Amino acid sequence: MLKILLLLVLFILPHATPLTSLLLPRNSKTLSFRSGLQLIYRKSLPSTLPTLKTGDLVTIKTVPNADGNFDWVGLGVYNEDSMYAVRILEHWNGRVFKELVSAEFDDKEIISKIFTARLLSSITSKSHLNLPSPSTDSYRLLNGEGSSLSGFSLDVYGPNLAVAMSSAAYVEMYKDTILECCENILGHSNVIWKNTPTRLKQDGYNILEPTSEVDLPPSSPTPERTIIQENSILYTLNPSSQKTGFYTDQRENRALISSLSSGKRVLDLCCYVGGFSLNAAKNGGAVECVGVDSSSDAIEGARENAVLNDVTNCEFVQSSIEGYMKKAIENGEEYDIVILDPPKLAPTLKGLDRASRKYHALNRDALKLIDRKNGGLLLTCTCSSAMSTKDGGEFFLRMIQRASLSAGREVKLCGRSYSSWCHVTGLLEGGSNYLTAALIEVEGE
Repeated sequence: MLKILLLLVLFILPHATPLTSLLLPRNSKTLSFRSGLQLIYRKSLPSTLPTLKTGDLVTIKTVPNADGNFDWVGLGVYNEDSMYAVRILEHWNGRVFKELVSAEFDDKEIISKIFTARLLSSITSKSHLNLPSPSTDSYRLLNGEGSSLSGFSLDVYGPNLAVAMSSAAYVEMYKDTILECCENILGHSNVIWKNTPTRLKQDGYNILEPTSEVDLPPSSPTPERTIIQENSILYTLNPSSQKTGFYTDQRENRALISSLSSGKRVLDLCCYVGGFSLNAAKNGGAVECVGVDSSSDAIEGARENAVLNDVTNCEFVQSSIEGYMKKAIENGEEYDIVILDPPKLAPTLKGLDRASRKYHALNRDALKLIDRKNGGLLLTCTCSSAMSTKDGGEFFLRMIQRASLSAGREVKLCGRSYSSWCHVTGLLEGGSNYLTAALIEVEGE
């Protein structure tokens, strides 16, 4: 009787089943997956696959050789609709891989163990970058493929707030498990969940399109206002808004501008909530800063941040940057430093040619506003991966060169920089380098 009861209990209670294995041929492509590539395209898989559905976890290994031996590749999540058939979440040499393949866990337990390990590892690695620090409490903790979690990123904003960003079907499917990991490891419950519907649709996961790229309610109540700090500058965020109100990917570039701004007149185009302007004014000693943005909410936030930091030499103007530059050129206005940081103009490679014409016009007019007699500096940025990566980044520089000819200015490249150091990328994931900032020396007459 006892044996029968035990069998019934085992049958009724949820229990783990062994993960399905996908076999890859032994070739150079498989070697690249073993070496760190995380996205397996469908064409890399055998034409005949086991029965699988989106969200199923699988192990990946090589086809056995003549002696029956195989090599582990990793553990990933399958998608029947996406061009990425498998996203590898844990490679064969990962810290929890051996544990996961040597025992049976259900899928939620596996996701929990992987995300917990990534969070703990990232907290340690960010401490090597002195994050958080007395001057900066906001940064990117997890960065998609760079953190071996394709489709998921996590920003920390001070000690009490984090924003999770989802762009993959499996992330939405395991949302509750992922949120629980984040809240447990970070030690607070204010984790806001946001997503990118267009990216999710490409991954075969449809949700009701919100009015913004990211707009989902928080996992728990959050304060209406949160004050964060970066480079000793204070910023006010509204965690419940459709946008967080701050981007952590320009930290080092903002610090660079502050180091160059002493005694200078600075124009900050697409200023958002005033990051470059406030760094130039408060930390850099600029004599005057003008920030321009088309968003009334952004300008309101920038003005609020100026008051918060006791900065009085920053003017923030609501206007399209095209209209502002046209009027400024007509009025003969000139600046020592111009920052041009437009939103993403080329979401895909298909739209790059059209976007490059827009970039050209913006850079041409920005160059015209640099002090004509003494020259100055232009920090021009693109957050379009298509622009940043085409021809190894040379496409972006050629566009700037053409714009300088149109503006009648002689220019030299001082250097290029990328997203903040906390936005780690894998050495084999060059396509994830979406942000490029070029510091351009503009010569005087």
